[in-house]
Amino acid sequence: MSNMIYETLPTASVALMHYVLAELEPDEPDQLYGNTGLPAAVDFPVHDVIVSVTPVTARLFDQALLRCAAARQRDVMLIRHGFHPETIDPVRVDVVLHSVGGPLLLTDLSFFRHRDRSLHLVPDDAGRSVKIGDGGLELGLRPPWDSAWDRAAGLESAAAQIVLACRRRNRG
Repeated sequence: MSNMIYETLPTASVALMHYVLAELEPDEPDQLYGNTGLPAAVDFPVHDVIVSVTPVTARLFDQALLRCAAARQRDVMLIRHGFHPETIDPVRVDVVLHSVGGPLLLTDLSFFRHRDRSLHLVPDDAGRSVKIGDGGLELGLRPPWDSAWDRAAGLESAAAQIVLACRRRNRG
């Protein structure tokens, strides 16, 4: 990936971009140029996914997500992380899944690390989830957990990994 995007992003944004990149390997992302209406974004062409990150925690980009998904014919995810991801500021992800039936916008999702090590985006309730993996983004109609304890463990695992990743980035 171009180093140019790293020069303009907060270290937490870079750490979270790498957190997602690790799940989408071996794709080689390209910086997304042009007026997308999104914050800093990269395109994962092999997986048909665009990933954008911002320290802005408010949901300001829903329409830009929908426009970008329609214009680029890709799934689009926006990671909103604040300045202290998962310590003070919760990390939330908004996703638009591009489909022939039209775009599907899922908002305020949280990272969830399943006990099989797969990474998911899950809602606060038992709604639709999204798996991040070798095939890109995959919609799940059932939650990836079996119990309330399993759900808590998966959310905690992902949050701990995010905190550690951001600390490593801040230390260089």
